[in-house]
Amino acid sequence: MPRPPHAKQTILAAAEALVRDVGTAHLTFDELVKRSGITRGGITYHFPTKEALLEAIIHHDIEQWHACVEDKQRGLTGASADLQAYIASSSEVDEATNRLCAGLLSVASGSSPLNGPWKQYYEAHHERVVQASPDPVMAAILSLATEGLFWQETLGLSPLSTEERQQIVDRLLQLAQQVYER
Repeated sequence: MPRPPHAKQTILAAAEALVRDVGTAHLTFDELVKRSGITRGGITYHFPTKEALLEAIIHHDIEQWHACVEDKQRGLTGASADLQAYIASSSEVDEATNRLCAGLLSVASGSSPLNGPWKQYYEAHHERVVQASPDPVMAAILSLATEGLFWQETLGLSPLSTEERQQIVDRLLQLAQQVYER
């Protein structure tokens, strides 16, 4: 029996929804069959293990992240565009993305193979944005502050009001511009 042409994307979307809705502990092939409408055999054809499925979710999240950063770069000019796009993208609050990232973090924190895609992403970011800047130390500080802001929000730990958060984002963007104006 032929598989639906978009089975892989359907499975991935259903898996992401499960992680967002109930967490990675409840991400099972039986639940995926219910949510996706694709047979267990169809699911395991594309994703033979839960780890392979989680890794695909991480890669998909990184792809979406790249698209968001690229979208932010379209509205920016100047040498600081990469760093500003990174700050602006990281600073957007999206509850669904936060739940997905928190769910993935809970699994990846104990599994070095699942950390591979994120490690590659951060290494590429470090080379493209941090090391390429005129002040790599300040670019690293701004990137790390941005990550801290993102993860505090994602994990529901941020003590900041919406206004305070926006003031911090605005200052980060201002500092990013100054890195390239010196």
